[in-house]
Amino acid sequence: MLKSKLLSISIAIIFLLLVAGLASAGLAVGGAILEKDIAPGEHLTHVIQVSTRASDLPMDIKVEVMGYGQSLDGTNIELNSSQDNGPYSAKSFLKVSLESFHLEPGEAKQVMLEGDIPSDAKSGGRYALVNIHSLRMGNGTIGVILAVDVPIRLTINGSGTLDKGEIESLRLETPVPSKHLNLSLILNNTGNHHYRPQLEATVKDKDGNLVANASTLLGYPLLPTYPRLFKLDIKPESNLKPGKYYVDATVKTKDGSVLATKEIQFEIKS
Repeated sequence: MLKSKLLSISIAIIFLLLVAGLASAGLAVGGAILEKDIAPGEHLTHVIQVSTRASDLPMDIKVEVMGYGQSLDGTNIELNSSQDNGPYSAKSFLKVSLESFHLEPGEAKQVMLEGDIPSDAKSGGRYALVNIHSLRMGNGTIGVILAVDVPIRLTINGSGTLDKGEIESLRLETPVPSKHLNLSLILNNTGNHHYRPQLEATVKDKDGNLVANASTLLGYPLLPTYPRLFKLDIKPESNLKPGKYYVDATVKTKDGSVLATKEIQFEIKS
């Protein structure tokens, strides 16, 4: 029994030491994002520098151009070839100069991302992720993989770039309290280009008097064909009295162009 407990403690200590050592490992990436306006037929180059610190472990690195997707909360999603088959993909015409290499502690290497924009490319956005990750580091069954995604967001020049959106749903958390309103909105990007949407919401009583308002700007751009969830906490200056109210939601681009509007009604009960 005692021997078993000592063995468990020893394994736990070894695990913690390994995790502590591996947690200090780092993967630094320069040129970690590319947003660029570009013309059909133009040649694209972008330098990505991958490095480690002198205190880091040696690493074997893999680099791959992936499709670029997004989750409802805006998290980037790596797409494989079968998933990345839409009209806004840049994966097919991009390549990297190094697909694998070794980094000694404190070493840096440059990866060149290159591609020729198709001469018949239509206006709008084209997207890809450059996935840079280490092979598994560690001993036995314990290991760590470090990874960085470099977003590539290209805008093909032309008059056909379209920022457009539709509100899929708009709702308040129920039951609706009189002190604050928790608003949820899902916006679909139905255009052909990425943008950073902002939400403005007003609350009015049945007579049209403004009783509350709030706004929020999403930090990450929304790619075409993808939905994004907004959450907004609206706090009236005073508790809402019993009665009917209306929430007007307006989603705009960062420059103020209106993408979509929607209204819902709610009631504060006594």
